[in-house]
Amino acid sequence: MMYSFAMLLCLGAFYAFAMAKTAHYKSVFGTRPNQVQTQRFNRSGWIIILLSFIVNLSQGVGYGSLMFCGQMALSVLLLAVCLTYQPNWMRSLLYLLPLSGLIVVVSGLVF
Repeated sequence: MMYSFAMLLCLGAFYAFAMAKTAHYKSVFGTRPNQVQTQRFNRSGWIIILLSFIVNLSQGVGYGSLMFCGQMALSVLLLAVCLTYQPNWMRSLLYLLPLSGLIVVVSGLVF
């Protein structure tokens, strides 16, 4: 359960990094981001990727760091494919990522 939560965190971090770039933001939302939005996306991306790294390391140092590298690669691949072929899907991902992360955490606590 924790690795799936870490994967969602990693996906959210790279989503934030992508939205910090003007070209990606414009292809998804149709407008240019202002400076404050860009800084917020960039800061939140770094915070979330650090949380993902901590979650992975809490499961085991050796295997956790390996899982973190794999999760980063898979997250970047998924976002690159989504941005290339269906950038409109990224708009809904803004709401689905936190919701799915909450579902994974609650189901991990219940079961």
